[in-house]
Amino acid sequence: MRLRLIIFVLSLLAFLSASTGGYLYYASLRRAAFKEAERQSNTHIELIKKNLSSFLSENIKPVKALAGMEEMLEMLVRPKREALIKANAALDLFKASLGVDVCYLMNHAGTTVASSNRNAPDSFVGKNFAFRPYFQQAIHSAPSTYLALGTTSHKRGVYFSFPVFEKGEDIPIGLVVIKASIDQIEKKLSLSGDEMILVTSPSGIIFITNKSEWLFHTLHELSREDTQRLVRSRQFGKGPWPWTGLHFEGDTSARDAEGNRYIVHSADIENYQGWRFLHLRDEQAISELVSAPFTKAAGPVVLALCVLIGLSVFVLYRKASGEILQRKAAEKALRDSEVRYRTLYHHTPAMLHSIDREGRLVSVSDYWSEVMGYSKKEVIGKPLVDFLTPESREYAEQVVFPQFFKTGYCKDIPYRFKKKGGEVIDIVLSAISDRNTAGQAERSLAVSIDVTDIKELKKAQHQLRRLSASIMTNQEKERAYLARELHDELGQVLTALRMDAIWFQERLQGAEDDGVERAQAMCGLIDKTIEEVRLMAIRLRPGVLDHLGLVAALEWYTADFERRTDVSCVFEHTHVPDTDERVATAAYRITQEALTNVARHALAKHVTVNLQADGKRLLLTIIDDGIGFDMAILEDAEGLGVAGMRERAALLGGELEMDASPGKGTTVYFRVPLTTKAGT
Repeated sequence: MRLRLIIFVLSLLAFLSASTGGYLYYASLRRAAFKEAERQSNTHIELIKKNLSSFLSENIKPVKALAGMEEMLEMLVRPKREALIKANAALDLFKASLGVDVCYLMNHAGTTVASSNRNAPDSFVGKNFAFRPYFQQAIHSAPSTYLALGTTSHKRGVYFSFPVFEKGEDIPIGLVVIKASIDQIEKKLSLSGDEMILVTSPSGIIFITNKSEWLFHTLHELSREDTQRLVRSRQFGKGPWPWTGLHFEGDTSARDAEGNRYIVHSADIENYQGWRFLHLRDEQAISELVSAPFTKAAGPVVLALCVLIGLSVFVLYRKASGEILQRKAAEKALRDSEVRYRTLYHHTPAMLHSIDREGRLVSVSDYWSEVMGYSKKEVIGKPLVDFLTPESREYAEQVVFPQFFKTGYCKDIPYRFKKKGGEVIDIVLSAISDRNTAGQAERSLAVSIDVTDIKELKKAQHQLRRLSASIMTNQEKERAYLARELHDELGQVLTALRMDAIWFQERLQGAEDDGVERAQAMCGLIDKTIEEVRLMAIRLRPGVLDHLGLVAALEWYTADFERRTDVSCVFEHTHVPDTDERVATAAYRITQEALTNVARHALAKHVTVNLQADGKRLLLTIIDDGIGFDMAILEDAEGLGVAGMRERAALLGGELEMDASPGKGTTVYFRVPLTTKAGT
């Protein structure tokens, strides 16, 4: 009876303990879940704001670089056919590399004189956009960014404009414009189903959103005066601009027409005065997200606590037996480790041996026996010096052995071994010692490397370097050839094919509807193919390197790198004469590889590319503020990328150095004798 009472009391105490613990755990878990949900939401919002700001400003530097190109100035000053071809080529290159909708050049009157969409049905060439604010600001020497709906393309875009100046003048003679698609920005925004993003104009027009039905709606009802002003501006089309039905309750809450409530976060958008970013999240979805895990966790937690109390006695019992099993497992692991060591020692394809304090062989690996031509029975117990030439034997007994048994270490000792057949081989030996409890070296573990054929190896390396130079040269020639063939031959054929397709399309107007649709589809397919061909040509060999030189090529590549990686990249240079094609190619490829390593490994926020010429040498420096690395391990960690950069430098009689330390970034130095093009 007393035993039953004790069991009952213990069971009751266990239940009460489990219930109390379960409740306390539930309460703490609920508080932690709410805090974590709020933290994750704030982090996500900041990330979306950062990405949005980056998307809306990523072409500020490229448009400046485009405005500074000689091709743009030449087209505005001397608008001849040759200048137009060069200007269109530069605009095509920037459009393809940046992945934007269109790049175009406008004269002082606001008329488009060159454009990357010149062959499209909605071409900007000949169109006047002087009414746009981005033109009015840039023509008065002020760079501009502008969000609007295209009046010709009827597509939303971000317009980046920059004035074009004559050398030494401060009054613009025209401007260049880059238009980036808003559709691409919306695709890049990562959002859950219960989140909404609204980017609104100063007048409250929703211009960017993941809720397509609210596009070009307003956050509040527009007055008649506001509507007329929007119609005149043509910034968002001709309207109408209906109200979303949102009712805002302070700065942090809102309710839609269906009664759904939202938590609101808002902020101004940098560089776009009056434009705002709003993040709306469904309150009901957040509540379900937080409460669901609580409901699932409460029952298992209570059950787990009850079971835990019941298992405590069993755990105590198992503890003792577990320690015994652990000890047996450790002993077995030790035996297995010894077996693996012996297997590794005897089957490693390297000459391994061990000697005692008297210099006698106590073990040799299978590979040692194979190379020397002796069986293990013939060598075990004999002095190691018996297998050395007389000179090596004297050196070992008088110098190496005494020093080794004193320090317990030796490295790269040159010996000459005598094989069983009388052949002599040159080896380099390194060894460490196994010490006793008194700290004395008792036994060695030595590895010997056969270096007899080192001269042949050096000769082969020289031949390999010559082959490498030939391969690199032929590779660049082949890339350039393929790029030219793709751009000139295939590009011309595709352009001619497109003109024929347009001719058929025009002839079929008023005829069969199916024929017109097929002709339009053919034009679209040809345009896509032309674009793919241009991108392939750029990847093989950037035309800007061949046509405009090293400086223009690096200016284009650094701008493209910043756009692709979100790493701030600044290109600085002094006056650099037109360099030899081999030197320019090497500098460009080294920059490519160095910036690729920055993107993959450095975790950098900023990188600077500096190009200078001091009259005798070309100096290229790439500096990043990333995590850096230990220079002591560079040789072991050096991959094909760094090896390739060093090889390119060596083939031109130059040198490539790297300077880095953990936490302090990395610097790459490329120096090469300056060889200019003939006549420069």
